[in-house]
Amino acid sequence: MSKLKNRLPFVVYLLIVIVILGFLSLLVGSTKISASKVFTAVFIPGTSNASSIIWQIRMPRLALEILSGTLLAMAGSILLGIFGTSVIDNLLAKAFYLLAAAAAAVSVFLLVFGVNLNPLYPLLLGSLGGTVWDKVLIPALFIIIGLIIYVFYYKDMNALLFGEYTAKTLGVEVRRVRMFLFAVAAAISAVAVYACGLLCLAGLILPYFVRLATGVNYKYLIPVSILSSASLVILLDIFSRIIFPSELPLGIVMAVVSGPLYIYALHRRRLGL
Repeated sequence: MSKLKNRLPFVVYLLIVIVILGFLSLLVGSTKISASKVFTAVFIPGTSNASSIIWQIRMPRLALEILSGTLLAMAGSILLGIFGTSVIDNLLAKAFYLLAAAAAAVSVFLLVFGVNLNPLYPLLLGSLGGTVWDKVLIPALFIIIGLIIYVFYYKDMNALLFGEYTAKTLGVEVRRVRMFLFAVAAAISAVAVYACGLLCLAGLILPYFVRLATGVNYKYLIPVSILSSASLVILLDIFSRIIFPSELPLGIVMAVVSGPLYIYALHRRRLGL
């Protein structure tokens, strides 16, 4: 059921990574703020210009980065639990290609017809620029709901891994549980789109790779997936702001990074691994 030994230290390492990446995220921006001022603004908020930038602009963005990663990890883990590894080629891969096609279609539409669809770009591409605290509330609420459901249903998801017959013998109402969890995954995915854009759904693949390290026990898979996914989203957002002169939307970076992961996962799936 599990492969990764010494899970607690590994979780601690991931938390340390998130703290370090979070601090780096607060350093990055059009206005240069020294590390000492960022540290002071975080722990001793005041009325200074640096403190206002940190708490009104960069901190909401960081919070949404973490929440977005959490939402993607939850939805991806639940879908993996419901459908098993078949979700890779039966759902996630098709969704990935559908997202790529949707992005291309919107771009062509803009070029050919000259229609101003700029307001739709944040929803499609997942730009986190201009994030305010109000946008954090809905994702945070759904994450709390998702965590409560995880506590009550992770044993059922473990049972489903052994097949429908075995799950039934263990007392799981397979049809009801699958329908309920699929509805939960769909709702969480919808909130993830609201938080970080349609293309960010490419990040649903990450729990599959986390499972290769942790094993299939959902007691550990979902928490480790959450920490790993949150770290990845923060890192990619930092990358998009530092490397490119004009900030590249998070969804595009996520889709580009996730592409090879999908190909590798499909290859493993077809080899029966």
